Order: sequence, then C-alpha cells, then structure tokens
Amino acid sequence: MGTKIDTKLLDVKDATHYRNHLNAAAEALRRGELVAFPTETVYGLGANGQDTDAVMRLYDVKGRPRNKEFARIISGIEEIRGLIEGMPLYARILAEEFWPGPLTIVFSSPGKNDIGIRFPRHKVAQDLIRMAGVPVIATSANISGKPPATDAQKALEYFRGRIGIILDGGPSTIKAPSTVVKVTQDSCTVLREGAVSKEEIMSCINVRIEVGQ
Repeated sequence: MGTKIDTKLLDVKDATHYRNHLNAAAEALRRGELVAFPTETVYGLGANGQDTDAVMRLYDVKGRPRNKEFARIISGIEEIRGLIEGMPLYARILAEEFWPGPLTIVFSSPGKNDIGIRFPRHKVAQDLIRMAGVPVIATSANISGKPPATDAQKALEYFRGRIGIILDGGPSTIKAPSTVVKVTQDSCTVLREGAVSKEEIMSCINVRIEVGQ
C-alpha cells in the first residue's frame, strides 16, 4: 500500500469555481497526479502520458495489466496530426460522424504500436486536456472488473486516498463506455461495443463508401 493522498472533490457543474477548479486539476496532471473527470459516457481517470511514474500509478490504481495500453485523449481534431501518419479512410469517415463523441479509434499500422484515440464531447474533459498542456492518457474510472463510475461519488468510492482530484461534473449522460474500433488502411473492426452500436458503425461506413466519400 502506498501513501494515502488527500483526494479533493472539486465541483465544476457551474461557473462559480469552474476555471479555478479546472486549473487545479490541470496543474495536478502536470505534477504527475491522477485526476478523475466527467465525460459524456462514464467518468475517466487520466494521467500525464509523458510522466512514466504517473503512467505506472494509473496501471496500479486501475489494477490493469501492463500490456494493455491506455487511450490518448484529445481536445481537438488537430491534435491527431502528431500522433498518427495519415488518416485511413474508415477512420476519417468515423471521426467525421462520431467525433467529438463516444467513440475510441485504435489506429493500427504495420511495424508500429497501436494507438487508441478518444475525442470526448464533454466540455469539462475538453477544457481539462487543453489546459493541462501535456499529453493526457485515460481509462474509465473504475477498478478493473468493476462497473465504471458514472458520477463523482462513485469515483470517490473507488479512488479516495489514491488519486489527487476528482472533478464533479454531475452524472454522465450516456452511462455506457465508448465504443472501441480498430482501423487500418483497409479494415475496421469493432473491439468493444459501447455507446455507439456495431450496426451504427457499419451502417455509417457502408453508406459513406457507397456514395463515394
């Protein structure tokens, strides 16, 4: 057991303390602390992807095997340029349809590690990533094997004393994890069906390709 942390629950549901509380969470990420935050699907648990110790803590707190990568969270589509080389057709179609939103796209290229990218629709998540100014990796806010937190109190129940800050943005609206799809230059595979159904994914791709886009 590590040293217990004084976990702060910070309200970002209205404008009263929004900027100050977001600044505190962004600074915590830069320092290498873990931060839980709301998204439209479930609450996320994020870390500074440039801080190896923070990444290892994220694995430990989550209880996740080290061979399972975390997704990179972005606050704008322009951020994807430095992360992948080119945008496969299927990825471009899906991003245009579902981003920002509850879809994680895993980009797979020969000879390179896969990278999962999520562009959440939730304003708090977007603002936090933007203000942090560091690459943010994240996973659902839960202990592996338990249901993801869909409100700040559940996140506090899971992580009190183990993470620095929980941003309370109220309950998640969708209350289901993001759908995860793996995309290559010539294929698209649904790895996990979540808020976006497999039928929606395949229908979007088929329709868009049929009309020549």
